[in-house]
Amino acid sequence: MKNFGYLMIGACLLANSTICFASDDMSIYGYFATRLEKVFSEPSIAPDGTTETADAPAEWAIPYVNIMMQYQINDDFRTYVNITGEDASILSIQNIYGEYRASDAFMIRAGKIYRKFGLYNEILDAVPTYYGIEPPELFDGDHLLVSRTTNLMVMGNVPLGDGMFRYAVSTDNGEGGPVEGGIPVGFDLRYTFLDDALMLGTSGYLSNGTALSDVGVGEGSPNNGVLPWMSADTLTIFGGFAELTLDALTVQGEFWTAQHNAMRDPAAMVNIIQNAGINARQRENFMLDPEGEVAVSNIDPVANFDIVTYYVRVGYSLQSDIGEIAPYVQYDYYENPETIQSKSFGGDNEAGLADDGKFTKLTAGVVYRPVFHVAIKLDGSTHIQEYNGESISYPEIRLDASYLFGI
Repeated sequence: MKNFGYLMIGACLLANSTICFASDDMSIYGYFATRLEKVFSEPSIAPDGTTETADAPAEWAIPYVNIMMQYQINDDFRTYVNITGEDASILSIQNIYGEYRASDAFMIRAGKIYRKFGLYNEILDAVPTYYGIEPPELFDGDHLLVSRTTNLMVMGNVPLGDGMFRYAVSTDNGEGGPVEGGIPVGFDLRYTFLDDALMLGTSGYLSNGTALSDVGVGEGSPNNGVLPWMSADTLTIFGGFAELTLDALTVQGEFWTAQHNAMRDPAAMVNIIQNAGINARQRENFMLDPEGEVAVSNIDPVANFDIVTYYVRVGYSLQSDIGEIAPYVQYDYYENPETIQSKSFGGDNEAGLADDGKFTKLTAGVVYRPVFHVAIKLDGSTHIQEYNGESISYPEIRLDASYLFGI
């Protein structure tokens, strides 16, 4: 986005480039934001078995904040901290790491690091900087494809031909914490060329052994790619992405698949079937005999399934006398045949709501920047899916106002 300069700030805020340092050794910057969301015509099943709809109440997100601090120890070492606060109250550390830079081609980070994975993982916290309000579905908080952080990452930038090749390889304890098995590996490879107008890349993750969920049944949605009713999961994630920037026009796209070879916990499944309000297809998926008794002996323990998601996002930046106006559109697809609707039991209210675990989402919106440090975003989406034996759609709207400081 050559005219969409906030993305460059987003790269400085969270994508960790040393070119972002001010002349002083210490830099402190960040943003805060507030958001309004409302969903219309949410479907549910009436007592007589038909589909009924109702508007959800509007929800204000009390201002949340990101404060980022970088300290340049010397030419070779630096440290970075990213602190977040939800509801303008409780603070938590999203990132904290130290970095050793031997050269542009070889850098090491150790700590709690946003893994390099596709176009958005590193910049999601910097809401003012990119087109859109909600993240792509692979990083939706209800159904993350992979955990956002890792512990050790080797990375570098190497000139190659007429462009720049960038690589990153990472490892950690694994999804859900340390377990017996191999060492998990994440990777990200990307190539930028045509005077930085086109970027092509691929990312992936291999658990190389058993992975576990980071939450139990009844503790909400997981922060990694493993559902809480799994007693063991071996997962392989692979995908690709592209970004084209032509003056004021930006076109982005990503495609991802996650292969899960997992084992269900029968006791956890009995709890879910009895209390989570699953649909008929999910009951058939979880039970050996869907018409039989809900008991540990009737649970199918084997869960081999694939999650597939992709999206295309297009934005255009218009400069005017009253500021920058940047309209955008996006198409999302997400499929997860294993998940359920109840968020409190670890599912999500989109794929889990659908009869077949699939949904598409169409989004259109606009970003308005009256001044460089203020971004106001307004967009609307329509969800389309199969529900209760029929194709349905329901809309939602979002308004986000965010403010950068320290830049």
